[in-house]
Amino acid sequence: LDLASSQTILESLKADNGTSYTLCAVGKLTDTEEGKAPYKYAEFATEEGVLPQNAKYSRNEAYRLITECLQLECGVNKALTFSEVTDEDEPEYKLVKGLREGGYVRMQEIDHMIRNGPEAYKKAIEEFDEKNPDYKSGVYTTEAWWEEPRFKEQLAQLRAEQGQTDKDNGVEEEVVKDERTLKIEEIATDWAKREYFKQNMDGTIDESMTEEEYTKSVWDRALFEGDLKYRQMNGETPDAEAELADFKVRQERKEQTMLERAKAELTEILEEENLGGKDLEETLSKIEPRSSSD
Repeated sequence: LDLASSQTILESLKADNGTSYTLCAVGKLTDTEEGKAPYKYAEFATEEGVLPQNAKYSRNEAYRLITECLQLECGVNKALTFSEVTDEDEPEYKLVKGLREGGYVRMQEIDHMIRNGPEAYKKAIEEFDEKNPDYKSGVYTTEAWWEEPRFKEQLAQLRAEQGQTDKDNGVEEEVVKDERTLKIEEIATDWAKREYFKQNMDGTIDESMTEEEYTKSVWDRALFEGDLKYRQMNGETPDAEAELADFKVRQERKEQTMLERAKAELTEILEEENLGGKDLEETLSKIEPRSSSD
């Protein structure tokens, strides 16, 4: 359809004020699989919404789009033109792929694309780059003060002065990992990436948190999920619910132990600088470990 024809159709839809409408325009229908290619959309009856004569679109994907748009609130009184995206550098390509890899079902994916779309995606990237100008160089920030480079440097210096080594303090030497461990870590990394993307899109994590930071913060849970998935892939039928409950109990104990150790090390450093005292002890005693991830 040309621009004039599109505008005539849209005007006719809007003519009856008491009737809501949903319109999805696509190219020539082809018999290809649903969800095979990412997509982008534009407002129907605009210059950007006019499709070229050779435009093609999956028949099954078109059915999916109109089905979801008819039941989504964001599709009410919307007239949109959809087209396939094959350029991997296009933000729509990256966003759709990311939503799918992040575990979004089609309804959630389409709802997110229409409500937020690539503009919100671009804005999120710009804000991230602004808040983390050095992230490509491996420079990150964290709220876990015992993970801060400055604290670790002071702690290493204190240990060196006391003649302690990493081995003395429970730091394990690098070991050769077997095939099973490598596969579990691979699954765990994929799980953490999906969770990071999902929570980032839902706005349930701090905007300044990087994927590497998030992965590090949930790595124990990721390994648990990786081990569970690995065993399921190899024919086992573990009781996932019971194992998760047991994992959470063990994780709470571990976090409590790590917190107490960090408190002790911080106290030792501050006392070396004559900065300790009852106020410090009272403050540290009130610090509670973070709750385990759900």
